[in-house]
Amino acid sequence: MSKTASPIGLASAAMLFAGSAFAQSFDIVPRDLYTERMRQEGAKLVFCINPEGVLAPFERELAQSIGQSLLAEVEFYEVGARDWPTRPLPLDYRIVLTEQQMFIMLAQECDGFMGFLLSPSNPAWMTISQPYLSAQTVLVTRSDSAALADMPFGETIGVRMMAAGDNRLIQYLGAQAEESTWRRTPYPDNELMLERLVDGTIGAGMIWEYGLFGATDGDPDAAGFSYSYDLPFPVDPIEIGIATRAEDSYLNNLLSDAIAALRADGTIDALLAENGLTDVSGN
Repeated sequence: MSKTASPIGLASAAMLFAGSAFAQSFDIVPRDLYTERMRQEGAKLVFCINPEGVLAPFERELAQSIGQSLLAEVEFYEVGARDWPTRPLPLDYRIVLTEQQMFIMLAQECDGFMGFLLSPSNPAWMTISQPYLSAQTVLVTRSDSAALADMPFGETIGVRMMAAGDNRLIQYLGAQAEESTWRRTPYPDNELMLERLVDGTIGAGMIWEYGLFGATDGDPDAAGFSYSYDLPFPVDPIEIGIATRAEDSYLNNLLSDAIAALRADGTIDALLAENGLTDVSGN
């Protein structure tokens, strides 16, 4: 829970969720909180952010750029160690907060939450802006080739469990003849998976591109990795945007328009490069 939340605010939050199903309580706060804050506090945007995420430095600069384009002052609410039900995973893109925590933070602490995955499993009370990132999944090895066809059969492919493409990998491996396939080993996080790739426990790994770039300061080759976007099965891109409350439609439209403009003028690509989230070829 927020360190800055007042006892009254906490009591109100407790009343909000007590005695009824969580999903049935959303219409209690139907007003547009962002426009109300604008009237009270002026042109200001407060973004919740995961300070431990691999994208955090990039997202801070992106939020400042969005604020400049909207002529708004930008502030941050950092999700602290006491807020997480489980510690956020290194080199990952998941926000590991409960739905109740996310609801309270967007109602009490911030106007938008950076770093949210566009997913059909997101709650109905939440809307995600136009994505500012669309990340691909890559196959990474410690050999000269990152082509799956060049890996000896029987080698092991590591993957962060439940990551993008994990189900596709399971299906693909299961469809191959037993004598001409590879094995899969799931890991709890990408950092551990890369460590096992380095020590030779596994022969290859599957990881989202920004996890690999973030782990190698944007230079996988110098760190001894080969990687390829060419997978033998389709993997949906990992699209990341800013979460807002569904009632704050005006704010969500503002953020989406600002993101579209920053993509069009090259600002987002430049910020990715400045923060070591592209490779030497600019991918």
